[in-house]
Amino acid sequence: MKPVLNLLLTHQKNNAVAAMADWWAGCVPRENIVLAYGGSREDFEALDFPAKLFIDDPRLRTRDHQRERQSYGAVFRAAAAWMQGRDYGHVHLVEYDHLPLIPDLNQQQLDLLTTERADVLGFHLRRVEDTNCALYLNHAAVPEFFPFWQKITCRDDPHVVLSMMPTGSFWTRAAFDAVAAVPEPHPMYVELFPPTLAHHLGFRLREYGAQTRFVRNVGDGLPALDDARRAGAWTIHPVKHAWVA
Repeated sequence: MKPVLNLLLTHQKNNAVAAMADWWAGCVPRENIVLAYGGSREDFEALDFPAKLFIDDPRLRTRDHQRERQSYGAVFRAAAAWMQGRDYGHVHLVEYDHLPLIPDLNQQQLDLLTTERADVLGFHLRRVEDTNCALYLNHAAVPEFFPFWQKITCRDDPHVVLSMMPTGSFWTRAAFDAVAAVPEPHPMYVELFPPTLAHHLGFRLREYGAQTRFVRNVGDGLPALDDARRAGAWTIHPVKHAWVA
């Protein structure tokens, strides 16, 4: 079986990254961890980790992520380039504050992907076209938005727009590489562009099912780690203070 690439997106300093990598190494093979670094070049050079990618893109380093339409496009492209000549079959793209809790995480993800007959697993995946979703309305107002999907889609309905939390997504190599190969025609937010693009390129996206309840966009999961484990959680998000900065 081909290995899973666990692509950890972080901007923290060396001691925090080392603690994060040690935690992850209890849940996935250390040799299958690659850091995608969004901090400073100086801090990147100081990282004591063998596999690391510097993501030099202001579209990643946004402050007001939704209004500035944060993008993970450079992360996808850097990882896809790094994987050339390497025999990875899947990619787990995960943010630094999304913690794994089980020692066979990648196998559980692979099993769920097979059960769902999917190419991508994501949290809080939903269709948002023709809704009052603020992200959708903001993008739909751009004249080039729908013509782009009509141009590239292989689907019967070119108007489908998907939203998915960007943390913790799990991809087949084919789906990940295909999304990496298509640049945004204009700035689109990371919660919309990758899942919608994957759909229109013909890939099947599915929810994480029962695991979604452990992944939120607010709060602090650190006090709930033990309870989450007992409840069967594979991962938990957000836990922003697990590592010393």
